[in-house]
Amino acid sequence: MNFRKNSKVNTEFNASSMTDIVFLLLIFFIIISSVVKDPALKLVLPKGVNNVNPVNKVVIVSVDKDLNYAIDDKKISKGRLPSELRAVLSKTPEATVSVRGDKNIRYEDVMDLVMTADKLGAKVVLALDGGK
Repeated sequence: MNFRKNSKVNTEFNASSMTDIVFLLLIFFIIISSVVKDPALKLVLPKGVNNVNPVNKVVIVSVDKDLNYAIDDKKISKGRLPSELRAVLSKTPEATVSVRGDKNIRYEDVMDLVMTADKLGAKVVLALDGGK
């Protein structure tokens, strides 16, 4: 009596699933390459300079991480901000309002300052750190 099983190892390799995977990858890369477009113009932009003298007066509106507000060097409360800013802008209507917000405050707090200055008809810019 022979109780041993015929346990032969099958050494065939089925390549049909490999060709399906390669075909799907080929289609994927063809689609992706048609979506990614090169820019129409390749530009090299000039570097900015730090010592530009502003033509108009700049009014600096600041808010720190504790939500303390200031116009130029004068600390004010948030409730008095619109009236104080209106008074400053009435003296120099062509002034630009530079909004400086601490990096640790919410985006909405900075945008409140921008909207307040915009409602008063001022030209508004956001001040950023020019760090390298």
